[in-house]
Amino acid sequence: MLRFLSKYLILCWLFVAATSFAETAPSKAELYNECPKCETKYSYDIKFCGKDGSELVETQKSSICPKCEQKGVPGEIFCREDGEKLVTVEEAKVNEQKLLHDRQKALEHFEEGNKLLDSEDFAKALAEYNKAIELYENIPKLQYNTGLLYGKLGKHKDAIKHLRKYRRLSPDADDNDKILTKIAVLQGIVDKKNALIRRYEKRNEIMITALPGIKERCGMVLVPAGAFMMGMDDMKREQRPIHKVHLDAFYIDICEVTNAQYYEFLDYINKTEDHSKCREDEPINKDHKPHNWEKDYYNHPEYPVIRIDWYDACAYAAWAGKRLPTEAEWEKAARGTDERKWPWGSEWDRSKYNFGDPESVGSHEEGKSPYGCYDMAGSVAEWCADWANMNYYEKSPKRDPKGPENGDKKIIRGGSRFIPDGLSLRSTARKAMRPNIGNISVGFRCVK
Repeated sequence: MLRFLSKYLILCWLFVAATSFAETAPSKAELYNECPKCETKYSYDIKFCGKDGSELVETQKSSICPKCEQKGVPGEIFCREDGEKLVTVEEAKVNEQKLLHDRQKALEHFEEGNKLLDSEDFAKALAEYNKAIELYENIPKLQYNTGLLYGKLGKHKDAIKHLRKYRRLSPDADDNDKILTKIAVLQGIVDKKNALIRRYEKRNEIMITALPGIKERCGMVLVPAGAFMMGMDDMKREQRPIHKVHLDAFYIDICEVTNAQYYEFLDYINKTEDHSKCREDEPINKDHKPHNWEKDYYNHPEYPVIRIDWYDACAYAAWAGKRLPTEAEWEKAARGTDERKWPWGSEWDRSKYNFGDPESVGSHEEGKSPYGCYDMAGSVAEWCADWANMNYYEKSPKRDPKGPENGDKKIIRGGSRFIPDGLSLRSTARKAMRPNIGNISVGFRCVK
């Protein structure tokens, strides 16, 4: 039994030793042969010393870290300092020669990039810098210039990455504090941009969820062809004289255009950059975003959109296959044909319109006009198509008047939630505002 146990232990030891050797034995490519007497080194295929005839023994070639250049010990595969894979001295020399060649080529691309930068050809300059970095990244000035160029192009995260690399390569540079400040400023911009992206993603979800219901509820209503009495004699001069106007039939939005509806339009513009429906005379470089678009007000999908100017309203209406109403169309839709003073009738009632804090469109059922239009008093005032002339009624056409041919202000109708008195909220009340102004109290609705 003892003899069997001894043989078993010997076999186990041999198996472990063989396994260990298989895992740690260096490959032939990593070995050289050495004379045990004179220590002369030979290639591994030579078996005897040429000086004294001694049989050579195998030993591992010297290994070195290609990054920190620290020598490895026999059996090591990776550097103890930085984890880089060790190479032989001969391989290190080859790598060093390639590195020198790559560095020289990188410097050539860097100089070419500098020339392009001086001529303000930023895209080509950046391409040259990136070619240089791909070849050899450890050139401090290259990282510095690349970081500044990315910052100039508005790519702040890339700018930060390269400026940080510059600081690591030149920790004692005189401009270190200046670069640190620059990085902090850029990081602030990135953080703000990320916050806006998160807020946009949240708003996007809110709007997409609410939009189908809003579209279903906020349709259009037909205003039949026919005459109505426009204006009022016992009011301000711009509302006089009362006169009969005949209008062709038209459809008008039941509700004012909401944040969700306008968001859909902006999303289309952002994704397609299609401004083909916009007016040719609108101010250049318009993106049609309301002023203060990042504010919380615009996270409420059913609030009427505000702070849009007349050109924004025209662009949305055309995109939706509609247009802005003439003030004659607006007034008929608001007061009907019975010469009522307010959309709901001729008795003043503050409870029938949105006054004070903003509310969702269509919140006042009893404040509807004869044709079923909501919020034609209070809520927000509304852009009309007409140029403003406060004496226009004296010469207004009797059929489908469209206002003066030109002017410097556009008509707005309907008062707003900031107006407490009934006189200014009458359906005949007329105001005017420059078309390039977006006001907190002004929105719009469309017709077709």
